[in-house]
Amino acid sequence: MRLKWRSKVAVPLLRDRLRGELLVTDFTIISNNCWGGMVYESYGLRKMSPTIGMFIMPADFVRLCADLPGYLAKPLEFITPEESKWASVLRTNDNWGTYLIGRVGDVELHMLHYHDEKAARRKWESRVGRVNYDRLLYKLNDQNGATEEDLLAFDALPLEHKVVFSARDHSKVSSCVKMRCPKDHEYIRASYEPFGHNRAFNVTAYINSLSTEGNSPNANQD
Repeated sequence: MRLKWRSKVAVPLLRDRLRGELLVTDFTIISNNCWGGMVYESYGLRKMSPTIGMFIMPADFVRLCADLPGYLAKPLEFITPEESKWASVLRTNDNWGTYLIGRVGDVELHMLHYHDEKAARRKWESRVGRVNYDRLLYKLNDQNGATEEDLLAFDALPLEHKVVFSARDHSKVSSCVKMRCPKDHEYIRASYEPFGHNRAFNVTAYINSLSTEGNSPNANQD
């Protein structure tokens, strides 16, 4: 309900103001969940990321971020829920088996909002082609069973612009930002992740700070 209110009410009301504060518009967000899509929508921008409308398990996401150009160059294939290496972890979810699962190399893409392979492939390939390697922002959070080891592995990647959103304090994870959320939340829900800015994190300022080089070890690759 909170996420629906944000997307249907808050975002449309704030979009013009947020867009007016933005200095950079040609950026790519690589996110482990739907946060990236929400950010593009909050500014009314074209989506320049292939990780829209899906979630990626923490260990897979770290691998993806460690070699983004390499993984995005791999062909997208589709697998059945039974073929997923995460089946034993995710099969208890209410939506298990209702969405497409893609795979690039050994990284699985749980395409929550896709049900047609042709449409999913078209969106993926189109957005892969839009990735701006000079203005990349990588975001992980602590959902889907993320451990501190996962967060530390992500934190250790030589990526200039990366952030972790969490419901808990992780003092060893330098890129971690603790979000305000109910105390009984063991991990951050997407509805509590910021758009625009909140007390914990200013998304607009962070995007405006994106440099034109040095975002990843392979920043110059197409």
